[in-house]
Amino acid sequence: MIDIDAVFEFLRDSTVMVLKTIAMIDAKPGSIIPSDKNELVSYVSGNVGITGEMKISITVSFSKEAITKIYRTVFPDDASEVTIFHMGDLVGEVTNMINGNMRRHLAENNMKFDSSIPTVVVGSQQIYHPVGTISKVIPFDLGGDFMFLEVGIKAF
Repeated sequence: MIDIDAVFEFLRDSTVMVLKTIAMIDAKPGSIIPSDKNELVSYVSGNVGITGEMKISITVSFSKEAITKIYRTVFPDDASEVTIFHMGDLVGEVTNMINGNMRRHLAENNMKFDSSIPTVVVGSQQIYHPVGTISKVIPFDLGGDFMFLEVGIKAF
């Protein structure tokens, strides 16, 4: 059995690493808070689920300014024509990288699991997690812009 608090901390650290790797952005994580205390609103989000010995739902959400900043850093030659479709592709890729790190971490802990393909949603939306999950939010400051993870975990 894996420690649930350790999963939240791993995802926090994984997100910092992914943003540093793909966009050279130093994401500064805030305090992990219960999801019902989250006041941040997303512009675009990626969602992925992991099932097996535990259920984990991960939603990676960005403000418009944050995903635009990341896109322009990753694709500087295409920066003049940034569309929501470009942003959505990038959000899906970031979500998949965080998910891949989580899957590797679970495998290293000898846990069996399956994972979904990331789904990208545009606009502000209510995030739902499987019934009975512990749901928390991890906010990140990206130099004045923001993103956040909302994670639901249900251990069996």
